[in-house]
Amino acid sequence: VIGRGSGQYLEDASGATFLDTRNNVGHVGWQHPVVVRAVQEQFARANSNTRYLHPAHAELARRLLARMPAPLARVFFVNSGSEANDLAIRLARTHTGRKGCVVVERAYHGNTCATIEISPYKFFGKGGTGRPAHVRVAPCPDGYRARRAGESEASFATRMAEQVRSAINGLEEDGHELAAFFIESGMSVAGVVVPPSSYLEQIYALVRGRGGVCVADEVQVGFGRLGEHFWGFEQQGVTPDIVTMGKPFGNGFPLAAVVCTDEIAASFANGQEYFNTFGGNPVACAAGLAVLDVIEREGLQQHAFETGKHLRTRLEELAATEHGALIGDVRGSGLFVGVEFVTDRATKEPATAHLSSIVTKLVQEHRILTSVDGPHSNVLVMKPPLAFDKTDVEHFVAALDQTMREVALMDVSAVGHTPT
Repeated sequence: VIGRGSGQYLEDASGATFLDTRNNVGHVGWQHPVVVRAVQEQFARANSNTRYLHPAHAELARRLLARMPAPLARVFFVNSGSEANDLAIRLARTHTGRKGCVVVERAYHGNTCATIEISPYKFFGKGGTGRPAHVRVAPCPDGYRARRAGESEASFATRMAEQVRSAINGLEEDGHELAAFFIESGMSVAGVVVPPSSYLEQIYALVRGRGGVCVADEVQVGFGRLGEHFWGFEQQGVTPDIVTMGKPFGNGFPLAAVVCTDEIAASFANGQEYFNTFGGNPVACAAGLAVLDVIEREGLQQHAFETGKHLRTRLEELAATEHGALIGDVRGSGLFVGVEFVTDRATKEPATAHLSSIVTKLVQEHRILTSVDGPHSNVLVMKPPLAFDKTDVEHFVAALDQTMREVALMDVSAVGHTPT
Protein backbone atom coordinates (compact mmCIF):
# COMPACT_ATOMS: atom_id res chain seq x y z
CA VAL A 1 0.00 0.00 0.00
CA ILE A 2 1.67 3.18 -1.21
CA GLY A 3 1.69 6.21 1.05
CA ARG A 4 3.87 8.77 -0.72
CA GLY A 5 6.41 9.21 -3.50
CA SER A 6 9.51 11.22 -4.26
CA GLY A 7 11.62 11.07 -7.40
CA GLN A 8 12.22 7.42 -8.29
CA TYR A 9 11.14 6.16 -4.86
CA LEU A 10 7.81 5.12 -3.38
CA GLU A 11 7.10 4.76 0.32
CA ASP A 12 4.53 2.37 1.71
CA ALA A 13 2.11 2.98 4.57
CA SER A 14 4.62 1.65 7.11
CA GLY A 15 7.38 4.02 5.96
CA ALA A 16 9.45 1.48 3.97
CA THR A 17 11.04 2.98 0.84
CA PHE A 18 11.10 1.15 -2.51
CA LEU A 19 13.07 1.89 -5.69
CA ASP A 20 10.52 2.09 -8.52
CA THR A 21 11.79 0.61 -11.79
CA ARG A 22 8.39 -0.04 -13.31
CA ASN A 23 6.03 2.92 -13.26
CA ASN A 24 6.09 5.45 -16.07
CA VAL A 25 3.18 7.46 -14.64
CA GLY A 26 5.51 9.47 -12.41
CA HIS A 27 7.41 10.42 -15.54
CA VAL A 28 9.60 13.28 -14.27
CA GLY A 29 9.73 11.86 -10.75
CA TRP A 30 7.04 11.14 -8.20
CA GLN A 31 5.59 14.31 -6.67
CA HIS A 32 8.02 16.53 -8.53
CA PRO A 33 7.82 19.89 -6.71
CA VAL A 34 7.39 21.89 -9.94
CA VAL A 35 4.39 19.80 -11.00
CA VAL A 36 2.89 19.72 -7.52
CA ARG A 37 3.18 23.49 -7.16
CA ALA A 38 1.64 24.12 -10.60
CA VAL A 39 -1.35 21.91 -9.79
CA GLN A 40 -1.84 23.42 -6.34
CA GLU A 41 -1.67 27.00 -7.59
CA GLN A 42 -4.05 26.48 -10.50
CA PHE A 43 -6.55 24.51 -8.39
CA ALA A 44 -6.51 27.33 -5.84
CA ARG A 45 -7.37 29.84 -8.59
CA ALA A 46 -9.95 28.02 -10.71
CA ASN A 47 -10.88 24.73 -12.33
CA SER A 48 -13.90 24.04 -14.48
CA ASN A 49 -15.19 21.89 -17.28
CA THR A 50 -13.96 22.69 -20.75
CA ARG A 51 -17.04 24.71 -21.74
CA TYR A 52 -14.99 27.66 -20.54
CA LEU A 53 -11.78 28.69 -22.25
CA HIS A 54 -8.59 29.10 -20.28
CA PRO A 55 -5.15 30.35 -21.42
CA ALA A 56 -3.53 27.08 -20.35
CA HIS A 57 -5.49 25.16 -23.00
CA ALA A 58 -3.99 27.13 -25.87
CA GLU A 59 -0.53 27.28 -24.32
CA LEU A 60 -0.32 23.54 -23.77
CA ALA A 61 -1.58 22.85 -27.29
CA ARG A 62 1.03 25.26 -28.65
CA ARG A 63 3.85 23.65 -26.66
CA LEU A 64 2.74 20.17 -27.68
CA LEU A 65 2.51 21.02 -31.38
CA ALA A 66 5.98 22.57 -31.23
CA ARG A 67 7.19 19.02 -30.53
CA MET A 68 5.29 17.56 -33.50
CA PRO A 69 6.30 17.41 -37.17
CA ALA A 70 4.06 18.93 -39.84
CA PRO A 71 1.31 18.31 -40.87
CA LEU A 72 0.22 17.35 -37.32
CA ALA A 73 -1.60 20.51 -36.27
CA ARG A 74 -4.71 19.81 -34.15
CA VAL A 75 -4.99 18.76 -30.50
CA PHE A 76 -7.81 17.12 -28.54
CA PHE A 77 -7.28 16.90 -24.78
CA VAL A 78 -8.72 13.90 -22.91
CA ASN A 79 -8.14 12.18 -19.57
CA SER A 80 -6.41 8.88 -20.32
CA GLY A 81 -4.62 6.85 -22.93
CA SER A 82 -7.73 4.69 -23.36
CA GLU A 83 -9.81 7.78 -24.10
CA ALA A 84 -7.14 9.00 -26.51
CA ASN A 85 -7.10 5.78 -28.50
CA ASP A 86 -10.89 5.55 -28.41
CA LEU A 87 -11.06 9.02 -29.96
CA ALA A 88 -8.37 8.09 -32.50
CA ILE A 89 -10.58 5.23 -33.69
CA ARG A 90 -13.49 7.65 -34.14
CA LEU A 91 -11.30 10.13 -36.01
CA ALA A 92 -9.98 7.46 -38.37
CA ARG A 93 -13.41 6.00 -39.09
CA THR A 94 -15.04 9.37 -39.62
CA HIS A 95 -12.25 10.55 -41.91
CA THR A 96 -12.15 7.41 -44.06
CA GLY A 97 -15.80 6.35 -43.85
CA ARG A 98 -14.52 2.86 -43.04
CA LYS A 99 -14.31 0.58 -39.99
CA GLY A 100 -11.49 -1.93 -40.55
CA CYS A 101 -8.35 -1.85 -38.38
CA VAL A 102 -5.04 -3.67 -38.53
CA VAL A 103 -3.11 -4.02 -35.27
CA VAL A 104 -0.06 -5.89 -34.06
CA GLU A 105 -0.02 -9.13 -32.09
CA ARG A 106 0.18 -8.59 -28.29
CA ALA A 107 -0.89 -4.93 -28.64
CA TYR A 108 -2.76 -3.14 -25.87
CA HIS A 109 -4.50 0.15 -26.67
CA GLY A 110 -6.92 0.65 -23.76
CA ASN A 111 -9.86 -0.49 -21.68
CA THR A 112 -12.91 0.93 -23.48
CA CYS A 113 -15.09 -1.32 -25.64
CA ALA A 114 -13.63 0.16 -28.83
CA THR A 115 -10.00 -0.08 -27.72
CA ILE A 116 -10.36 -3.64 -26.42
CA GLU A 117 -11.56 -4.53 -29.94
CA ILE A 118 -8.14 -3.46 -31.29
CA SER A 119 -6.12 -4.98 -28.42
CA PRO A 120 -5.10 -8.63 -29.03
CA TYR A 121 -3.62 -8.63 -25.52
CA LYS A 122 -7.22 -8.36 -24.29
CA PHE A 123 -9.43 -10.06 -26.88
CA PHE A 124 -7.13 -13.10 -27.12
CA GLY A 125 -6.47 -13.08 -23.35
CA LYS A 126 -8.39 -14.40 -20.37
CA GLY A 127 -12.02 -13.34 -20.54
CA GLY A 128 -11.61 -12.19 -24.14
CA THR A 129 -14.11 -13.00 -26.86
CA GLY A 130 -11.69 -13.30 -29.76
CA ARG A 131 -10.86 -11.13 -32.73
CA PRO A 132 -13.68 -8.93 -34.05
CA ALA A 133 -14.54 -9.39 -37.73
CA HIS A 134 -13.42 -5.85 -38.65
CA VAL A 135 -9.93 -6.32 -37.12
CA ARG A 136 -6.88 -8.16 -38.40
CA VAL A 137 -3.73 -8.96 -36.42
CA ALA A 138 -0.23 -8.83 -37.89
CA PRO A 139 2.68 -10.66 -36.21
CA CYS A 140 4.64 -8.77 -33.57
CA PRO A 141 7.99 -7.48 -34.92
CA ASP A 142 9.85 -9.11 -32.02
CA GLY A 143 13.51 -9.12 -32.99
CA TYR A 144 14.38 -11.79 -30.41
CA ARG A 145 11.72 -14.40 -31.16
CA ALA A 146 10.49 -13.62 -34.69
CA ARG A 147 13.76 -12.74 -36.46
CA ARG A 148 15.34 -15.70 -38.22
CA ALA A 149 18.94 -16.77 -37.72
CA GLY A 150 21.20 -14.78 -40.03
CA GLU A 151 18.37 -12.50 -41.16
CA SER A 152 19.35 -8.85 -41.52
CA GLU A 153 17.34 -6.17 -39.75
CA ALA A 154 16.24 -4.77 -43.13
CA SER A 155 15.02 -8.17 -44.34
CA PHE A 156 13.25 -8.78 -41.06
CA ALA A 157 11.52 -5.40 -41.28
CA THR A 158 10.36 -6.10 -44.83
CA ARG A 159 9.09 -9.58 -43.95
CA MET A 160 7.12 -8.19 -41.01
CA ALA A 161 5.74 -5.34 -43.13
CA GLU A 162 4.54 -7.86 -45.71
CA GLN A 163 2.52 -9.50 -42.96
CA VAL A 164 0.64 -6.21 -42.57
CA ARG A 165 -0.11 -6.30 -46.30
CA SER A 166 -1.56 -9.78 -45.85
CA ALA A 167 -3.67 -8.57 -42.94
CA ILE A 168 -5.09 -5.72 -45.03
CA ASN A 169 -5.83 -8.16 -47.85
CA GLY A 170 -7.68 -10.38 -45.39
CA LEU A 171 -9.79 -7.46 -44.22
CA GLU A 172 -10.76 -6.50 -47.75
CA GLU A 173 -11.52 -10.08 -48.76
CA ASP A 174 -14.02 -10.21 -45.90
CA GLY A 175 -15.65 -6.96 -46.95
CA HIS A 176 -14.01 -4.60 -44.44
CA GLU A 177 -12.11 -1.67 -45.92
CA LEU A 178 -9.13 -0.33 -43.98
CA ALA A 179 -9.65 2.70 -41.76
CA ALA A 180 -6.48 2.60 -39.67
CA PHE A 181 -3.28 0.85 -38.70
CA PHE A 182 -2.48 1.15 -34.99
CA ILE A 183 0.84 0.39 -33.32
CA GLU A 184 2.48 1.25 -30.01
CA SER A 185 5.79 2.99 -30.71
CA GLY A 186 7.20 0.89 -27.88
CA MET A 187 5.22 -2.24 -26.99
CA SER A 188 5.29 -2.75 -23.23
CA VAL A 189 2.91 -5.62 -22.44
CA ALA A 190 4.36 -7.40 -25.47
CA GLY A 191 7.66 -7.51 -23.57
CA VAL A 192 9.47 -4.32 -24.65
CA VAL A 193 9.36 -4.52 -28.42
CA VAL A 194 10.69 -1.61 -30.45
CA PRO A 195 10.08 -2.10 -34.22
CA PRO A 196 13.09 -2.66 -36.53
CA SER A 197 14.33 0.21 -38.69
CA SER A 198 12.28 0.88 -41.87
CA TYR A 199 9.36 -1.23 -40.60
CA LEU A 200 6.95 1.68 -40.20
CA GLU A 201 8.20 3.47 -43.30
CA GLN A 202 7.11 0.51 -45.40
CA ILE A 203 3.84 0.03 -43.56
CA TYR A 204 2.84 3.70 -43.64
CA ALA A 205 3.25 3.79 -47.41
CA LEU A 206 1.22 0.61 -47.73
CA VAL A 207 -1.58 1.75 -45.40
CA ARG A 208 -1.93 5.16 -47.06
CA GLY A 209 -1.93 3.50 -50.45
CA ARG A 210 -4.99 1.52 -49.33
CA GLY A 211 -6.77 4.65 -48.10
CA GLY A 212 -6.16 4.15 -44.37
CA VAL A 213 -4.56 6.37 -41.75
CA CYS A 214 -1.56 5.62 -39.53
CA VAL A 215 -1.88 5.93 -35.75
CA ALA A 216 1.11 6.05 -33.39
CA ASP A 217 0.27 5.11 -29.80
CA GLU A 218 2.82 6.95 -27.62
CA VAL A 219 1.10 6.21 -24.29
CA GLN A 220 4.00 4.10 -22.98
CA VAL A 221 7.10 5.72 -24.43
CA GLY A 222 6.34 9.33 -25.37
CA PHE A 223 7.87 12.46 -23.80
CA GLY A 224 11.54 11.55 -24.14
CA ARG A 225 11.61 8.12 -22.51
CA LEU A 226 13.41 6.50 -25.43
CA GLY A 227 16.28 8.98 -25.13
CA GLU A 228 17.23 9.46 -28.76
CA HIS A 229 13.91 11.09 -29.63
CA PHE A 230 11.02 12.81 -27.86
CA TRP A 231 8.49 10.52 -29.58
CA GLY A 232 8.93 6.87 -30.39
CA PHE A 233 7.70 7.22 -33.98
CA GLU A 234 10.64 9.56 -34.67
CA GLN A 235 13.01 6.60 -34.33
CA GLN A 236 11.43 5.20 -37.47
CA GLY A 237 11.70 8.45 -39.45
CA VAL A 238 7.95 8.57 -40.10
CA THR A 239 5.13 11.05 -39.46
CA PRO A 240 1.82 9.53 -38.35
CA ASP A 241 -1.59 10.90 -39.26
CA ILE A 242 -2.74 10.60 -35.64
CA VAL A 243 -0.69 10.45 -32.43
CA THR A 244 -2.06 9.43 -29.03
CA MET A 245 -0.46 9.97 -25.65
CA GLY A 246 -1.39 9.53 -21.99
CA LYS A 247 0.26 8.10 -18.86
CA PRO A 248 3.32 10.35 -18.44
CA PHE A 249 1.71 13.61 -19.64
CA GLY A 250 0.35 14.75 -16.27
CA ASN A 251 2.93 12.99 -14.04
CA GLY A 252 0.13 11.32 -12.10
CA PHE A 253 -2.60 13.85 -12.87
CA PRO A 254 -5.17 12.58 -15.45
CA LEU A 255 -4.15 14.10 -18.78
CA ALA A 256 -3.90 12.68 -22.28
CA ALA A 257 -4.19 13.95 -25.84
CA VAL A 258 -4.76 13.14 -29.48
CA VAL A 259 -2.89 15.07 -32.17
CA CYS A 260 -3.93 14.85 -35.81
CA THR A 261 -3.75 16.63 -39.14
CA ASP A 262 -5.97 19.53 -40.20
CA GLU A 263 -7.55 17.27 -42.80
CA ILE A 264 -8.62 14.63 -40.27
CA ALA A 265 -9.87 17.27 -37.82
CA ALA A 266 -11.93 18.86 -40.60
CA SER A 267 -13.57 15.51 -41.40
CA PHE A 268 -14.46 15.12 -37.75
CA ALA A 269 -16.14 18.54 -37.60
CA ASN A 270 -19.35 17.09 -39.06
CA GLY A 271 -21.81 18.50 -36.54
CA GLN A 272 -21.58 15.64 -34.04
CA GLU A 273 -19.72 17.55 -31.33
CA TYR A 274 -16.93 16.02 -29.32
CA PHE A 275 -17.08 17.26 -25.75
CA ASN A 276 -15.02 15.99 -22.84
CA THR A 277 -15.99 17.47 -19.47
CA PHE A 278 -12.61 17.20 -17.78
CA GLY A 279 -10.28 16.60 -20.73
CA GLY A 280 -7.76 19.41 -20.68
CA ASN A 281 -9.21 21.22 -17.68
CA PRO A 282 -7.07 24.11 -16.37
CA VAL A 283 -5.47 22.06 -13.57
CA ALA A 284 -4.62 19.21 -15.95
CA CYS A 285 -3.10 21.69 -18.40
CA ALA A 286 -1.05 23.23 -15.59
CA ALA A 287 0.32 19.76 -14.82
CA GLY A 288 1.13 19.14 -18.49
CA LEU A 289 2.91 22.46 -18.90
CA ALA A 290 4.95 21.78 -15.76
CA VAL A 291 5.93 18.31 -17.05
CA LEU A 292 7.18 19.81 -20.34
CA ASP A 293 9.10 22.47 -18.39
CA VAL A 294 10.81 19.89 -16.19
CA ILE A 295 11.76 17.64 -19.11
CA GLU A 296 13.41 20.59 -20.85
CA ARG A 297 15.04 22.31 -17.84
CA GLU A 298 16.43 19.11 -16.31
CA GLY A 299 17.52 17.58 -19.62
CA LEU A 300 15.57 14.40 -18.90
CA GLN A 301 15.53 13.13 -22.47
CA GLN A 302 19.33 13.14 -22.61
CA HIS A 303 19.41 11.73 -19.09
CA ALA A 304 17.18 8.85 -20.25
CA PHE A 305 19.53 8.20 -23.16
CA GLU A 306 22.68 8.12 -21.01
CA THR A 307 21.21 6.24 -18.06
CA GLY A 308 19.46 3.72 -20.29
CA LYS A 309 22.67 3.03 -22.20
CA HIS A 310 24.50 2.42 -18.92
CA LEU A 311 21.70 0.17 -17.68
CA ARG A 312 21.74 -2.00 -20.81
CA THR A 313 25.55 -2.26 -20.66
CA ARG A 314 25.48 -3.41 -17.04
CA LEU A 315 22.72 -5.92 -17.77
CA GLU A 316 24.67 -7.31 -20.72
CA GLU A 317 27.71 -7.69 -18.46
CA LEU A 318 25.56 -9.59 -15.98
CA ALA A 319 24.28 -11.80 -18.81
CA ALA A 320 27.89 -12.70 -19.65
CA THR A 321 28.48 -14.27 -16.22
CA GLU A 322 27.89 -17.95 -15.48
CA HIS A 323 24.81 -17.30 -13.33
CA GLY A 324 23.60 -14.74 -15.88
CA ALA A 325 22.85 -17.49 -18.40
CA LEU A 326 19.15 -17.07 -17.60
CA ILE A 327 19.23 -13.79 -19.49
CA GLY A 328 18.48 -14.46 -23.14
CA ASP A 329 18.14 -10.90 -24.37
CA VAL A 330 18.58 -7.30 -23.23
CA ARG A 331 16.74 -4.78 -25.40
CA GLY A 332 15.06 -1.41 -25.56
CA SER A 333 15.95 2.25 -25.84
CA GLY A 334 16.57 4.91 -23.21
CA LEU A 335 14.70 4.07 -20.02
CA PHE A 336 12.44 1.58 -21.75
CA VAL A 337 14.30 -1.68 -21.21
CA GLY A 338 13.37 -5.34 -21.38
CA VAL A 339 15.31 -8.34 -20.06
CA GLU A 340 14.04 -11.66 -21.38
CA PHE A 341 14.71 -14.70 -19.18
CA VAL A 342 15.12 -18.16 -20.71
CA THR A 343 16.23 -21.53 -19.40
CA ASP A 344 18.07 -22.29 -22.65
CA ARG A 345 19.48 -19.65 -24.99
CA ALA A 346 19.41 -22.03 -27.95
CA THR A 347 15.74 -23.03 -27.65
CA LYS A 348 14.67 -19.78 -25.93
CA GLU A 349 12.50 -21.73 -23.51
CA PRO A 350 10.85 -19.11 -21.26
CA ALA A 351 12.14 -19.00 -17.67
CA THR A 352 8.79 -17.86 -16.30
CA ALA A 353 9.10 -19.52 -12.89
CA HIS A 354 12.65 -18.27 -12.41
CA LEU A 355 11.66 -14.69 -13.18
CA SER A 356 8.65 -14.92 -10.86
CA SER A 357 11.00 -15.99 -8.08
CA ILE A 358 13.43 -13.19 -8.93
CA VAL A 359 10.86 -10.37 -8.87
CA THR A 360 9.39 -11.68 -5.61
CA LYS A 361 12.80 -11.63 -3.95
CA LEU A 362 13.59 -8.20 -5.38
CA VAL A 363 10.55 -6.62 -3.77
CA GLN A 364 10.64 -8.60 -0.51
CA GLU A 365 14.38 -8.57 0.17
CA HIS A 366 15.68 -5.55 -1.73
CA ARG A 367 12.64 -3.25 -1.83
CA ILE A 368 12.80 -2.89 -5.59
CA LEU A 369 9.55 -2.71 -7.55
CA THR A 370 9.68 -4.47 -10.92
CA SER A 371 7.28 -5.56 -13.65
CA VAL A 372 6.87 -8.76 -15.67
CA ASP A 373 5.29 -8.88 -19.13
CA GLY A 374 5.52 -10.57 -22.51
CA PRO A 375 3.41 -13.43 -23.90
CA HIS A 376 5.27 -15.94 -21.73
CA SER A 377 5.51 -13.70 -18.64
CA ASN A 378 9.29 -13.98 -18.83
CA VAL A 379 10.35 -10.40 -19.61
CA LEU A 380 11.46 -8.03 -16.87
CA VAL A 381 10.14 -4.66 -18.03
CA MET A 382 11.82 -1.46 -16.84
CA LYS A 383 10.24 1.97 -17.42
CA PRO A 384 11.10 3.94 -14.26
CA PRO A 385 10.57 7.63 -13.55
CA LEU A 386 13.17 9.57 -15.54
CA ALA A 387 14.78 10.61 -12.25
CA PHE A 388 16.25 7.07 -12.19
CA ASP A 389 20.03 7.52 -12.36
CA LYS A 390 23.29 5.59 -12.66
CA THR A 391 23.47 5.08 -8.90
CA ASP A 392 20.06 3.38 -9.10
CA VAL A 393 21.35 1.29 -12.00
CA GLU A 394 24.21 -0.02 -9.87
CA HIS A 395 21.89 -0.70 -6.94
CA PHE A 396 19.41 -2.55 -9.16
CA VAL A 397 22.01 -4.63 -11.03
CA ALA A 398 23.75 -5.63 -7.77
CA ALA A 399 20.42 -6.78 -6.32
CA LEU A 400 19.52 -8.63 -9.52
CA ASP A 401 22.97 -10.28 -9.56
CA GLN A 402 22.57 -11.54 -5.99
CA THR A 403 19.00 -12.66 -6.57
CA MET A 404 19.88 -14.58 -9.73
CA ARG A 405 22.66 -16.41 -7.87
CA GLU A 406 20.15 -17.45 -5.21
CA VAL A 407 17.40 -18.46 -7.64
CA ALA A 408 19.89 -20.59 -9.61
CA LEU A 409 20.12 -22.83 -6.51
CA MET A 410 16.35 -23.02 -5.98
CA ASP A 411 13.78 -25.57 -7.10
CA VAL A 412 11.27 -23.41 -8.96
CA SER A 413 9.15 -26.26 -10.34
CA ALA A 414 6.21 -25.32 -8.11
CA VAL A 415 6.46 -21.56 -8.70
CA GLY A 416 3.67 -19.90 -10.67
CA HIS A 417 3.43 -16.56 -12.40
CA THR A 418 3.82 -13.63 -10.00
CA PRO A 419 1.43 -10.78 -10.87
CA THR A 420 3.20 -7.40 -10.96
